[in-house]
Amino acid sequence: MKIETVGIVGYGAFGALAHTLIRRFAPDIRVRAYSLNKKPDGKTFFTFSDTVKCDAVIFAVPIRVFEEVLLKALPLMPKNTVIVDVATVKVHTVELLKRLAKRRPYIATHPVWGPESYEKRGGDVTGFRIIMTDGTLAIPDYMAFTGFLKKCGFDVVEMSAEAHDQHLAETLFLTHYVAQIIAREDFKRTDIDTVSFGFLMDAVESVKNDGALFRDVFRFNPYCKGVLERFKKAEFEVRTFLSSAETKGKSEPVKIGVSGAQGSFSEEAARIYARASGIKRPSLEYLISVEGVLGALESGAVNVGIFPIENSIGGVVTEAVHGMAKHNFNIKKMFDIDIHQNLLVKKGVVSGKVKTVVSHEQALKQCRAYLKREWPKAKIQEYEDTAKAAEDLAVGKLPASAAVIASAAAAKLYKLKVLEKSIQDLKENFTTFIAATR
Repeated sequence: MKIETVGIVGYGAFGALAHTLIRRFAPDIRVRAYSLNKKPDGKTFFTFSDTVKCDAVIFAVPIRVFEEVLLKALPLMPKNTVIVDVATVKVHTVELLKRLAKRRPYIATHPVWGPESYEKRGGDVTGFRIIMTDGTLAIPDYMAFTGFLKKCGFDVVEMSAEAHDQHLAETLFLTHYVAQIIAREDFKRTDIDTVSFGFLMDAVESVKNDGALFRDVFRFNPYCKGVLERFKKAEFEVRTFLSSAETKGKSEPVKIGVSGAQGSFSEEAARIYARASGIKRPSLEYLISVEGVLGALESGAVNVGIFPIENSIGGVVTEAVHGMAKHNFNIKKMFDIDIHQNLLVKKGVVSGKVKTVVSHEQALKQCRAYLKREWPKAKIQEYEDTAKAAEDLAVGKLPASAAVIASAAAAKLYKLKVLEKSIQDLKENFTTFIAATR
């Protein structure tokens, strides 16, 4: 494989750096660059068609347009042109190359550094890593290419696309995430910085301007969401640890996590449980969802979690089943309360103005026959919580033409009018609640 010309599609920060590196380490190679923002001049910048007809083409484009640009380039490229993928994610681009660039030579890489790092090191690339995840180059050509990179001073690391994306989610993406938080709050260096803070700010400054890349990595790397959940859980545990230092030695109230907002049936269940258990002045944490309750319970943020598991009309509470499968806890008690659903509207609203009925999935199930009989033309809308629906109606987050199904307590709390009482399909409408502990 003889490379005499290299095309660079995309001339942003990394495309420009790739051009600099080729001129530095392979000055005999002729480079053609294509940019949407530059007119072809026949020296540095060329048309898209001319650029992709080189011996090798580096696709230095945003991840979100990689597929679009590749599809545009393939019909114009000679069959033996080497496609060079330098995207920050690899599972996504490798799948595209395997599917679209069949029987063409390509190599999927990720240089895990950029212009900021290059400039801070004064152009010294010693130890800069280039990850190789996939490719169709002949073995001699691949060995020659990686040998050249090593001769320049780069470290070549081989791994699968899946392993790359998993590691990247836990390193670069996490760095970006912390950097974006620090940058948005405008934390700055000071005259008394510690060495560790200096290292932190070095990392922040190297990635804080890559907002578009940060979003693309989150969108196309399948492991980023899991890392965010772990970070969120750990951050909550650290806050809990700090809070415990403030209250150490004091008589702390029992914290009860409630799977609902203030005024929900879960709050009613929590207060019933507290009274029955002799808990005086419990501290209620309104965590809305079952997932929120069990996550807080597992992390130690609450002492007891209260959530519904089954209703005599609506059946099993689906979100409870899903949440219970993901968390470790002990069932301390199971108990029933009789649920009376009510149709609530804003004061001044009459039945003829109601166009939508909003509530939690379970409440809607418990009133299914009533809704079909009394509100056949109304739109039915599911909501995360009955009391949250009542609160949002009261503050204007839901339209005034909406009615919500919720408790009488929610009507009183949020100053809503009870349009109709006890609308559940069965007179006795029992819901089984679980009181869980760690």
